Amino acid sequence: MTPATFLRRSCLFAWIFLAACTPVTENQQPSITESPSSQIVRIRLLEMQSSARISCPIGCFVHAAGQSRREELHAATVTLAPVGWRLGDDLLPPGALSIQPGAGSILSLNGRPYRGDLRLIPVAPGQFDVVNDVDIEDYLKGVLPDELYARWQPQTYEAQAIVARTYALYVAHVDGVNRYWDLYADQRSQMYGGLAAETAKSRDAVDDTRGMVLTYGPGDGKLFEAYFSSCCGGITQTAALVFPGSPNIPPLAAQNTHGLCSASPNFNWPPVTVSKIELARRIRLWGLRQTPVRPEAGLTAILRVDLTGLNAMGRPAQFTVTDDLGRRYVMNAEEFRAAVDTDAAPGTTLKSSFCKVDGNPDRSDVLFYDGHGSGHGVGMCQWCAEARAEMGYSSRGILAAAFPGAKIVRAY
Repeated sequence: MTPATFLRRSCLFAWIFLAACTPVTENQQPSITESPSSQIVRIRLLEMQSSARISCPIGCFVHAAGQSRREELHAATVTLAPVGWRLGDDLLPPGALSIQPGAGSILSLNGRPYRGDLRLIPVAPGQFDVVNDVDIEDYLKGVLPDELYARWQPQTYEAQAIVARTYALYVAHVDGVNRYWDLYADQRSQMYGGLAAETAKSRDAVDDTRGMVLTYGPGDGKLFEAYFSSCCGGITQTAALVFPGSPNIPPLAAQNTHGLCSASPNFNWPPVTVSKIELARRIRLWGLRQTPVRPEAGLTAILRVDLTGLNAMGRPAQFTVTDDLGRRYVMNAEEFRAAVDTDAAPGTTLKSSFCKVDGNPDRSDVLFYDGHGSGHGVGMCQWCAEARAEMGYSSRGILAAAFPGAKIVRAY
């Protein structure tokens, strides 16, 4: 991280106060206290790489082990050896490697351009992560086109900009506070395509909503994790039933959207059948990959699978798997969907956890049917947002409907 990046990021920490690095309760939500002019977020673009190609033909500054030099990089390959970094023909000291574009220059990683700086962080012998340190407003311009259809309304883009900004700042100051990155560049956080993904519509939406975030509570309120998903299937999900530690607040409660997102191709989806032997393998693997390892890693043969809990609006919230030894494994709906989808072949995954299940003991397989929606269903449904935009809602109206009781505050 360059000195300038560190200074900007210090300002951002002064702006949002984090009470503790523990599961966040309603009283521990980050609060708005100051208004800096620049916010840097750290996007983990690549993980566990053995090499990467970096270009910056106009010129950039390379920082390693306290040393700085100016370089012109033309698709230079970077690798990590025990003695340090090999960047093209140069050998640089070990440790974190930071590359900052010069004035008027843009960095490219594996042929894709990104605004901001790149940091290469050693994570294992010969392997490294690549992190993009970028102003959040520039980051959002590369998020919106990868999250929304190009044909969608400007109001939908503006609403998504505010939600994505809120989500990014929240995660940066809860999950990112004790690590060298804040957000993934994929659906684990939100999709991010960098400069190449930007469009005139995404740039306008970000510029027109600059600094606007969602909050909840007295006064200016506190940031909350403003979730969103593609299609809720007609009923959204309660955050606290899906994401442990999420505050049980009105903006994140379940709603019946009365089929507002029915234009989505995933509003209804066909049945999915998985053999019990295959499903047991997937669930065991999912349990083994959790930190700490989950009891599901010890699942034997599946006897039955049942839907055992609904949210207040009737959407599935809990599934229970029983094995041939009589042990019961209770998972919330999204844990269960993630387990079903682990290492799964195409066409045998669940688009959402909003479905019914027939996994009775007399079956050799498990049938998932009457499926609706795509994604976890918490917070703003993007297809519902577009439907409201087409009905004439402003971006503020879209957000008021998606997050009841929330406020829009200009944070900077």
